[in-house]
Amino acid sequence: MQRVHMRAALVLAACLGPLAALAAPTPHQQNGISYVNGGVGQEEQSAMRAQRADYNLLLTFATKQSGAYRSDVQLDIMDMKGTSLLSVANAGPMFYAQLPAGTYRIAASAEGKTFKRSVRIGAAPTDLTLHWENDSPDDPGLQE
Repeated sequence: MQRVHMRAALVLAACLGPLAALAAPTPHQQNGISYVNGGVGQEEQSAMRAQRADYNLLLTFATKQSGAYRSDVQLDIMDMKGTSLLSVANAGPMFYAQLPAGTYRIAASAEGKTFKRSVRIGAAPTDLTLHWENDSPDDPGLQE
């Protein structure tokens, strides 16, 4: 009986393995910068979290009062000279990028509101959540 259960578990794992891989968002590159965008649904959120260690900028977009995630954000990341490095439409609710060490400007827009943040990327990952209600869109200063 135990052998039958073991075989059933192996068959189930073999069938579900490819489905889990489908839930993982595909990494992309723009201007030599790797990023992954997604997190819609529990499976995709879990797949995104499993990739956290590969990225040093971790962004999450949400609506504060309802707690609902946003996936309709226009995201732009620039260097401090204003040169555009990444421009992604429909970003979110989770967005991870691997940036060289340095200081960057982030602009995240939805519903006519644009958040501007300056972040310093170093050895430790920078994790930032933007809430479309109650958060100030103005840059509060360098985030580390």
